[in-house]
Amino acid sequence: MEEKKRISWENYDLYCIIHYVVKNFWLVILSALIFVMAVYLGQRLMLSPKYSSQVTFSVTSRSNSTQIGNLAASSTVAEQFGELLSSDLVQQAAAKRMGMDDFPATVKISAPENTNILNMDVSASTPELAYKSALAIMDTHSEYSKPVFSAVVLDNINGPTIASEASGGSSRTLLLRLSAPLGAAAMILLLVMISIQADTVQTTVGAKHQIDGKLLATIYHEKKKRTLRNRLSRKKTSLLITDPLCSFYYSETIHQLRVMLERAHEKEHKQIFVITSCSENEGKSTVAANLALSLAQKHHRVLLVDGDMRKPAQSLIFEQPMERGSDFGHFLINGFTEQSLLAAVRHSDSTHLHTLFSAGMRRRKMESFSADSFRPIFAALRKNYSYIIVDTPPLGFFADADVMAEAADATVLVVRQDLVPAIAVNDAIDTLNESHSDFLGFVLNNVHSFRAIVLPSGSGRYGYGYGYGYGYGYGYGYGYGHNYGYGYGKSKKKKPDNKTPLKKEDAANE
Repeated sequence: MEEKKRISWENYDLYCIIHYVVKNFWLVILSALIFVMAVYLGQRLMLSPKYSSQVTFSVTSRSNSTQIGNLAASSTVAEQFGELLSSDLVQQAAAKRMGMDDFPATVKISAPENTNILNMDVSASTPELAYKSALAIMDTHSEYSKPVFSAVVLDNINGPTIASEASGGSSRTLLLRLSAPLGAAAMILLLVMISIQADTVQTTVGAKHQIDGKLLATIYHEKKKRTLRNRLSRKKTSLLITDPLCSFYYSETIHQLRVMLERAHEKEHKQIFVITSCSENEGKSTVAANLALSLAQKHHRVLLVDGDMRKPAQSLIFEQPMERGSDFGHFLINGFTEQSLLAAVRHSDSTHLHTLFSAGMRRRKMESFSADSFRPIFAALRKNYSYIIVDTPPLGFFADADVMAEAADATVLVVRQDLVPAIAVNDAIDTLNESHSDFLGFVLNNVHSFRAIVLPSGSGRYGYGYGYGYGYGYGYGYGYGHNYGYGYGKSKKKKPDNKTPLKKEDAANE
């Protein structure tokens, strides 16, 4: 399918960009250190320090002692005196006086405007050498300057001085200090560009532009540890809509997703729904568990199957022990009878949810399964349950989800915000569209919004989140932050307390 190439700032969220920079902030620090080291080494290797000794002369005209005459003489003498002192004759005489073969310094002459002042600047590699060079020039220049400057009097009024720091040392120090923030800013800019070029799904508007599928629901960030005791505890817990601490907004989003499945069930008689994702850590197992709980609150024959036999998570989410020999994978390998299969299904009196968990299975056994391996067991479950939610491994890693989709009725893809590139999501959707089941759409999960953080309370700010780490090392942090208004009423019809699946003849009444 042709990819949608639309670049818009609506596709990017400031929170995601900042989060990416913060997550890789070690690169910012490393870049700052590299810049500092590069500038320091460059200054040491390429720029040798120079120290200056300064001498100040006053220029007075012998023929005209007025200020105008002195200024005119100073301007003329500055040019001529500079040529004299920079000549090989004077510098060789100064070097001979210092006991050296070559003159070790450079001489620069300047005359400030509208003054009779003449400044001589002698630069050398060390303060001592610059000072001695200036003294040597002062001692030797008169022998050569008197015949040339017979019309003026050149008096020493200050110097030579001894340099306390290298010339331009302040500018080099400033450059060294600026190198760290410059390096950090360069890396931050690079990380921002990488975050933008990653083309991940960051916003709801962006999801509609980037993904070739229907957006079923947007699940915002939901914290799991809402109390101080839970925050101090290191125990990994899951967030379910049956938890009293679960926010209304998160629960309503799950119920909204449930309505989508109910429509598919009522209009197209869909029973088996596969919940998958492109990659790990996208939250598909939690979405599948909460979706099954939401369905069980309204319907009585709802089954949650943990089809992720590589890294099963549902038994950990519901904190139920797993018994080998009564798991989903055991029946696939060793065969089953309808009675033994239903006996392995667990039922919760409090949630009215039926569950069929899985145990870990070796990769070789999983690779031997095909769609025909799942059709018999799915056919047996169809007779006893009206809604069957199947949690599968990530589609981008294994073919299990694709194989189960062939035997199921419909599929739903869970896409976590700012994790998987849009092109990979579209490839997964193409794979699901090619299967026997119908692709209903995708769920944008774990959505953070910078706007939801900065707005004050009562202005549409909801910042909740949760997370746990099971299975593939899943670490979820989901959230909710938006304005929603829903109205619904509970049916007055009392639900029958069925602890076992209804019989086949009762299926038509549901």
